Amino acid sequence: MKEPILIALIALFIAVLILRMVKAYLFAKRLKGAGTSLPKAADAELARLMEGVDSPQRSKEAIRAISHQALGVKAATVRGAYYCAAGNLAIHPLKRPGLAVGFYLKALRADPTCIEALGKLQDLLSAQKRFRRLEMTYWEVLARLDDSEVGEAVWVACWSGLAAVYSASPRTVRRADAIRKALSAFVTDSDEEDSDGISRAPKAAP
Repeated sequence: MKEPILIALIALFIAVLILRMVKAYLFAKRLKGAGTSLPKAADAELARLMEGVDSPQRSKEAIRAISHQALGVKAATVRGAYYCAAGNLAIHPLKRPGLAVGFYLKALRADPTCIEALGKLQDLLSAQKRFRRLEMTYWEVLARLDDSEVGEAVWVACWSGLAAVYSASPRTVRRADAIRKALSAFVTDSDEEDSDGISRAPKAAP
């Protein structure tokens, strides 16, 4: 009696391992294409530092150089682009999503309107099921946005993200409903994605 149960448990364990490997591969493949993209707010120096980075070793060197150069950049949007670029390199070719998260958070602290960093961070934290960190990030960004940003892409993305996070729990589902009703004044049904291709409502945990 014990042998069939043992065999079934071993088979289940192997199936879970294979499933995790497949999910990790698909996630890395999905992020790989956009990994080395140059942020829109990049200056000539950042473009130079990103040029020809096609290996893990060169990526590490470029990240160190970019991090150092970012400290001297005065313009918030450009400084955010530096950290966003470092995060892109951490994803590909380094394949280190944890490191990338740190750089995207730095990008948003430097420039809360950095929609590219928010989109990448949203994908990474959702895939890692770090919804508490994602919720905190949305609130941090919203708190730092100017009144002039109300209704703009980052503002809408943050509120939509919060609605998705809150809809996952029966205790907070009313918050999600209230947010969606408020957002209806700014977002139409056909406006699920903004011009940068960033989903306004990430999938939350079941």
